[in-house]
Amino acid sequence: MKKYKNIVLLGHGYAVKVVIETINLHFKNYKIPLIVTHPKRDHFHDQNLVKKRKAIYGKYSFNVFNAKKKYGIEVMECEDVNIPECISKISNYDPELIISIGCRNIIKKNFLKKFKNSVINIHTTPLPKYRGAASDSWMILNNENDKKLFGCIHFIDIGIDTGDIIAKEAYSFPRFSYPIDVYKKRMDTVQKLLLKALPNLSNKSRKWEVQEVESATSFPRLSTPNDGKIDFIKFSGIEIERFIYAFGYPFEGAHCFIDNKKINILDSEFFEDIEFHSFSHGLIFGKNGQLQYKVSVRGGYLLIKKIEVNGVLVENNKVLRIGKFLK
Repeated sequence: MKKYKNIVLLGHGYAVKVVIETINLHFKNYKIPLIVTHPKRDHFHDQNLVKKRKAIYGKYSFNVFNAKKKYGIEVMECEDVNIPECISKISNYDPELIISIGCRNIIKKNFLKKFKNSVINIHTTPLPKYRGAASDSWMILNNENDKKLFGCIHFIDIGIDTGDIIAKEAYSFPRFSYPIDVYKKRMDTVQKLLLKALPNLSNKSRKWEVQEVESATSFPRLSTPNDGKIDFIKFSGIEIERFIYAFGYPFEGAHCFIDNKKINILDSEFFEDIEFHSFSHGLIFGKNGQLQYKVSVRGGYLLIKKIEVNGVLVENNKVLRIGKFLK
């Protein structure tokens, strides 16, 4: 009889750290001997973002390649977990369970057949809504703030985030939230989800929650430089506020131009108490005593509180001018 039941992890990021520490602390009969992650070169973008916004991430970051030194767990780079060489390597550990946490590959039929009924995914958005990898910015854009959301753990099947749900944990986020804030809320569910899911899995008579296909949504990944341009004509004022937060921290921020100079707006607030003709939308028409500038938008005005230029925080009055249009 084996002393430990092995768990193999697929993925990267802070949630990997949470899973390791939760298993080590609360489930002494389990052991994690292996983490499979995408090639190191493909981690550089995320690592550079964390480095740039280190103060914002705080404790919510983890370099998976440090797992060997910190926890004694082998880390294997693999372009695709579905290839025979990777499956064979995982098989050597005879895993009782395989947990996906931000795995970059879609788990395919051959993998699932080899590890039948043993592959689960930690997905911290409210399935069947927000299937796939894009969630934080879209949840802000779609006005999910102050709603009761949940993260979940589900079985992986041949679809994308379509498997039966094993456990849920509720969370919510307030109106003025950036992607990093939503991310932290999601990450705070991971330990509680594991504490529910692993005992649930041991209950062989338990019935799992089947996802409602009709309620499913999926959104594409967003690129802040390509997708983050503010449209002062097309968007309403509240949509612009959400847009600014959705492309904000840890990212570079939604952008617009003043006299052909690109600026990134990182903090703003929409007000409805004054509204001007639509011809004025995008016009900087005033400011307050804190040098926060007022911009005419559909439905009211936008108060711009914080901007960056070329990744550097600058004082608003160094760039913004009353009477100029933001475009």
